[in-house]
Amino acid sequence: MFQCKDLFKLPSLSKMKIIAGNKGLHKIIRWSYKAESIHLAKWVHGGELLIVSKMVIHEKDFNLYNFLKEAISLNISGALLLIGPNYIEQIPQSVINLSNQKHFPLFLIPWDTPLVDIFEELGHAIASINLINDKHKDLLFSIIFNTNLSLDYLKYQSQEVNFSFDGYLQFFEINFLLPQSENAIILNDVDKDTICQFIHTLFENEHIPILSSSYTKNIIALINVNNTSLDTLNTLFPQILNYIKENHPNYIVNIGIGTRQKSLEKYKLSYEQASKCINLAIKQKQKNMIYYYEQLGLYQLFYDINNKTLLENFVHNILYSLMAYDKKYNTNLIQTLEVYLNKNCNLNQTAETLFIHRNTIKYRLQRIEEITNTSLDDAFTRLNFFNAILIKKFLQ
Repeated sequence: MFQCKDLFKLPSLSKMKIIAGNKGLHKIIRWSYKAESIHLAKWVHGGELLIVSKMVIHEKDFNLYNFLKEAISLNISGALLLIGPNYIEQIPQSVINLSNQKHFPLFLIPWDTPLVDIFEELGHAIASINLINDKHKDLLFSIIFNTNLSLDYLKYQSQEVNFSFDGYLQFFEINFLLPQSENAIILNDVDKDTICQFIHTLFENEHIPILSSSYTKNIIALINVNNTSLDTLNTLFPQILNYIKENHPNYIVNIGIGTRQKSLEKYKLSYEQASKCINLAIKQKQKNMIYYYEQLGLYQLFYDINNKTLLENFVHNILYSLMAYDKKYNTNLIQTLEVYLNKNCNLNQTAETLFIHRNTIKYRLQRIEEITNTSLDDAFTRLNFFNAILIKKFLQ
């Protein structure tokens, strides 16, 4: 992805300087837009480099502060101001303060710089990067969906994207939800590109080869962990989580991580494991969690059991009488039992969690024993109840 900081690499912008918004230099530029009206909403989609030239500044109601404020609200990545006689001659302090506060890069360049050169160089740079991004996506989707794939093909294609298929590889997946509804959300292109760029930079700084792409509500990535310790990875994934939480607080995020695999036949397995981690997080309504497949415990066993009927029968045998009772009398015995077991059979903590009196908990537990003809003093009984509740939630 082409970032604001990459503008300094373009020969046509050799005289450009930045006067505010330095903390936003990581922002992604998807294209450029030369403003021809003070009203931007109709003409931009977010992620543009806004070029402010002579035409717009001579409009009757032009105000640089209000103009850039609207640009920021439309998720434009930065602004390039042409300065000089009959152009912008002075930058108000309020504009500089706004740009710094919103991390909105504000660049200046002499008015006589040929814009056609800027458009041409920027267009070529963005197109080249997009081509690499497309290769990332093609490689990842080939691994996931192509059943007739060869390792030689992958190695040949990966040469252009600086990725190695030698050694151990590992998939991870990032899922995004909307907080208000906890429904899946399709990422907008600007957020998606910015997050992907952060992830790439994070792993590249640790010399970890990475392929990444996004689709609908997820970002998927494949990393070469042949020379990477678990301790290093255990520091990187929380950094991704914290970055998204701080910079995109409008999303709920969960990260699923598959196991390390060394053969072409098993790469797809790592992806499927990462996806299973995401599915589990969604089922459990988890928020901003990191799941390693190899650490799922019993859930890993549930996923690996091909015959789901066995799981359904186990739940039925252990919980059917309680489910039927709850349904008939509109009670919450299974919920009470779940909280009681999760609180290590502590009556006081169970009562506090459910906001009901301790004696009510005792009565409900007594009813559970009577209905199921069991004793909660028995450790094996408690284990069966606990596992049945886990499987029930897993199967929902």
